[in-house]
Amino acid sequence: MPEPMDVLRSWSVQDSPPGAATAALVARCEDVPVGWLDRAVYEERSVVALYNPRTATALVPAEEAAAFGTAFLPADDAGLKAIVSSAVPEQDEGFAEPVALAVDAVSDALDGVTLSRNDLHEALRQRLPVDLLPWCPGCKSHHARRGLLVMAGLHGRLCIAGRAGRQPAFARTDQLVGWDAPPREAAGAELVRRYRGTYGGSTHTHFAVWAGIGKAHARALWALTDETAAPVPPRDVALLAPGDPILLGRDREALIADPALRKKVWAAIGGAGVVLSDGRPVALWRARKKGERLEVTVEAIGEVPDITGEAERLAIHRGCTSVTLRTGTG
Repeated sequence: MPEPMDVLRSWSVQDSPPGAATAALVARCEDVPVGWLDRAVYEERSVVALYNPRTATALVPAEEAAAFGTAFLPADDAGLKAIVSSAVPEQDEGFAEPVALAVDAVSDALDGVTLSRNDLHEALRQRLPVDLLPWCPGCKSHHARRGLLVMAGLHGRLCIAGRAGRQPAFARTDQLVGWDAPPREAAGAELVRRYRGTYGGSTHTHFAVWAGIGKAHARALWALTDETAAPVPPRDVALLAPGDPILLGRDREALIADPALRKKVWAAIGGAGVVLSDGRPVALWRARKKGERLEVTVEAIGEVPDITGEAERLAIHRGCTSVTLRTGTG
């Protein structure tokens, strides 16, 4: 049975939505101590949390963070555009310059300090030109878009190092845990190996969407290696929560054949989880916390084994002491 760090070495674990990463560990490991991931990220610094090109929060072992980040770095303007075009809305080409400006600005703003999200944005307002600070209707302010923070993270200049109230707090990864970046092609080949370890027979098109990179960039990385890393499969019976690595795969029809069920699992907001039994989906599930009780609703799509134990293993990570199972649809 794998350890939590073995699962993170797949480079496929994300904490988007929050709690998804811990649920992914519970679905694959025999024992995950409560609070293990927070301690690893915020205290022990053995795990790094950084934004990937899809702007989700990726969790990787600290000693592999530089390889992970470098693996996504584009080699040309088209590759940069795929990652940062929404962050530089006034441009259609020439993305290398604004990316370099942003990486330098983030590097300077976080030099030797940890800043909350709001404080980082304020620091970047003092360091970036106005065309890299578009208006955000949601925040009602001008600030750098997430794509530029992604690029800073991929260069080792930004990671989530703590919490400031309900906000993430950022620091420089190179200063926090070090950043010994391998050659870009070697890192890219390793990303493909680990992707195949999780998703098996796939295509560079699915890889591009999963990684959040351009198709040409993905095709170039895909051609670097034919190797596949050793898989880290879920437990015989597992509750895959929304945001689980398997549910982040792009060949959704291969996992869930029924289009109506696919809509429930991959809903834009509030998607269902999937119960796996021996690698096959047998039910959808949703959980709701009621005080110290976790209420789990199961919608069978096959023969469902007893999932009480798996629900209880997950419940303790959500601050619950008991579980109630019920059947239903949703």
